[in-house]
Amino acid sequence: MNCQVIQDLLILYSDGCCSDESKMLVEEHLKTCPECQKALDELNALSAPDTAAAKLPQTPLKKVDALKASVIQSALMFLTFAVLVVGVTLEAYTPSGAQNGIWAFSLIIPATGLFLSLPNWFFVRFYRSRKAFSNDSVLLTLLFTVCGYLWGVIHYSVFTAELSPAFPIALGAGALFSAVCCVLSKLLSNRYAQLLGKE
Repeated sequence: MNCQVIQDLLILYSDGCCSDESKMLVEEHLKTCPECQKALDELNALSAPDTAAAKLPQTPLKKVDALKASVIQSALMFLTFAVLVVGVTLEAYTPSGAQNGIWAFSLIIPATGLFLSLPNWFFVRFYRSRKAFSNDSVLLTLLFTVCGYLWGVIHYSVFTAELSPAFPIALGAGALFSAVCCVLSKLLSNRYAQLLGKE
């Protein structure tokens, strides 16, 4: 058998993905060809760490922790999305004019800031430490929230439009809710990273 054909099959053979006939051909050839045997040994050496890691059994405790982390992230996404739906619905039923923007500033913008920071959680494994991940999570939440408020000021013409007397209350409630979202982002992202084994 041609060495080039065998070497083309070696990756499949090494992974155990070739047919029985191909496996027999490769094994017969390897008995008489030291060059192809050496190529197989090199291939196995390259993939050994990955194979070893893949074969390590995941302990039940780690599976439970990963499930808890997933529940934290999912619950936070669901809750922020629910707040967004409520805020948008209330804003839609608010008459335009002085009342417009109250729900955006008190509910929608803070919830959006937290919601938009959550996709960063999928990249927790790229962070060098749990503290760095947690700090970045709260900074992203704050950044998206501040951008949302800047958009709100422009969109609702806050400095030129006639505002409702309830607007300062809505703004205060929004600032308080934003602070709660940042604290939640900090604490829950830290717990999330801890459950996934990040030091």
